[in-house]
Amino acid sequence: MRTVLGVNLQPLNLPAMIPDRFTAFALITLLFTSFALLQSSVSAEDGRKLDFKADTAYEHVIVPILTSRCIGCHGADKAKGKFRLHTPEEITKSKTIVPDEEGVIPMVMRISLPGDDEDVMPPEDKDPLSAGQKKLIGWWVAEGASFDKKISELKVPDDINGILAGLVYSAAKQVVGKKAFSLPEPAGAADAGAVAAIEKSGVLIMQLAQDTKYLSVNAINVAKSFNDAQVKLLVPVKEHLTWLDVSRSGITDAAAGDLGQLGMLTKLHLENTSVTDKTLQQLGKLTRLEYLNLYATKVSDAGLEHLKNLKNLKKLYVWQTGVTEGGAKKLQEAIPGLDVNLGWKAPEAKPAEPKK
Repeated sequence: MRTVLGVNLQPLNLPAMIPDRFTAFALITLLFTSFALLQSSVSAEDGRKLDFKADTAYEHVIVPILTSRCIGCHGADKAKGKFRLHTPEEITKSKTIVPDEEGVIPMVMRISLPGDDEDVMPPEDKDPLSAGQKKLIGWWVAEGASFDKKISELKVPDDINGILAGLVYSAAKQVVGKKAFSLPEPAGAADAGAVAAIEKSGVLIMQLAQDTKYLSVNAINVAKSFNDAQVKLLVPVKEHLTWLDVSRSGITDAAAGDLGQLGMLTKLHLENTSVTDKTLQQLGKLTRLEYLNLYATKVSDAGLEHLKNLKNLKKLYVWQTGVTEGGAKKLQEAIPGLDVNLGWKAPEAKPAEPKK
């Protein structure tokens, strides 16, 4: 016996029930038509057109966007970056829709960044916002980011009106967030004493997300004083450290051996440091690495040879280094799908046309 949409379908003895082929054909056609109509009625209940006079811009336009694209990482169950967007109270508390000192609105700025920018939201491994969704969020914020005003109470430009007219509203279903990395969860938390020692050095160390024991370390606040000796502080938390930013710091190749022990790293920032190809020899051991920034360092094509076994590497930044297009291409052949950013290259000047 089969069940379709909650209805038990008894097996039919057609030869005994149906007197001729025409009647059988008619009955089968009726069954399929009825089933199609039932499916259509179910789909029709899933969504409806917006009612500009009754629907609010926040609940009926913005909430569905935030729920499908943002709340998985910034909601009740997870607060990446320590902010949430699942209620008006949390949005207000996060200050993501409040202009900063330079007049920039964080939410609007982050969703407007290029798709490969490190700070773009949603991040590049998530489903991106459509151009229309970005416009709607920008419009809502520009109109005061009201949580209770109806659509008809706001100014609706022609381009926004066109987008709203094509929307179908349905009650938003929260998307469960997935980790931004594929690592086995540590059995326990990092050693509290080791974490305290790192914090004492002035380095920012924090839980990467609410639902994981993995850690993120950023030395940006003490970059001028951070050096090779302090990298040793990170080794005791090597099983938990997966994001590390020591850019613009004073580290050198002397720290390479310690960096090579951080086997759970998936993201590493070394830009604007004095590391060379000697450091890349050790980084070649970090097989979980997905992102590596070597911008403005002293690495070269020879150093890239040590990275060929990093099969998980997806992004490599080598702008203003000794790496050439040929070296980058060779590494890409060894790591399919790798994006090597060599930076902007000035177009070749066209020869002047001879005067007539």
